[in-house]
Amino acid sequence: MKLISPIDQLAEVDALLQAGADELYGGYVPPEWQQRFGMLASINQRTFAGAQINSFADLEKIVASCHEQNRDFALTLNAPFYSDKQVPLLIDYVGEAVSAGVASVILADLGLLRVLKREFPDLLYHASTLAHLGNSAAVEFYRQQGIGRAVLPRHLQLAEIAEIVKKVKGIGFDAFLLVGKCPNTEGYCTFHHSSLRKIWPCEIPYCIEPVGETSPQLQLAIAKQQSWSQTDRRHGCGLCAIPRLMTAGISGLKLVGRGAPLLRKVKNLQLAKEFLRLAAEKLPFAEYHRRAVAAHRKHFGIGCSENVCYYPELYRSN
Repeated sequence: MKLISPIDQLAEVDALLQAGADELYGGYVPPEWQQRFGMLASINQRTFAGAQINSFADLEKIVASCHEQNRDFALTLNAPFYSDKQVPLLIDYVGEAVSAGVASVILADLGLLRVLKREFPDLLYHASTLAHLGNSAAVEFYRQQGIGRAVLPRHLQLAEIAEIVKKVKGIGFDAFLLVGKCPNTEGYCTFHHSSLRKIWPCEIPYCIEPVGETSPQLQLAIAKQQSWSQTDRRHGCGLCAIPRLMTAGISGLKLVGRGAPLLRKVKNLQLAKEFLRLAAEKLPFAEYHRRAVAAHRKHFGIGCSENVCYYPELYRSN
């Protein structure tokens, strides 16, 4: 099972690989894109410079370093959709990335996938979580269009993940681990993440005031939404699920954190690597779970919460 880490700067590459990353992923905004569309028309779902590789030259060096150490790199191109005016520039952009040694691309836009698959048939295409492939039929459809890996949405339960992996053959699957849990379903979210303070819409407390009578289901949803103001989405975890993800056939654990400090990325990798080792030792699950809960408290300085558990069915069962 691969550990997949974000990278934002050339200076981070050696530290991330030494900490245990088997694959890095990151984005780069070419000058032509900035001149024509600006940063707010996101090329890769990040609107601030700290979450972007500085230059094409740095991208080349990062990819070369990965290859020298027998690791992989994936370029993020995962906005939910692009306009017709943007597609020609994207084709040139991917062509340059291929010339730099990039061998895989993370994307969501089905139209872009079809275009790039025709232009660059040898690339490995990952379906981003922004593609929202929430069932086996959706994954199979994207597989037929050319993807070789799928990043499964954050909200799926372990049983659903196992069923999808079982039904769709011939591609790899990645699941999320550590930081970045969100109350919203990412593939359907239309909030724009452009705050200079990096406070995102899902972190802003607000009050839902229903018109008329409320059903028990709506009351539960309101209470759930209000509870997010007492938790920190940056404490997203999922360590306790690694043995179940292994059994399900997940091939990669994707750590969140483009734009985060290097030290945080390194510590997340080290923690994930340690629990991959423990999972491989096949500890009794109760003991493994106990250690995962203790590690969460030590790592984040606070106890677990159902809100920030990537696999909350395990939180509820203990």
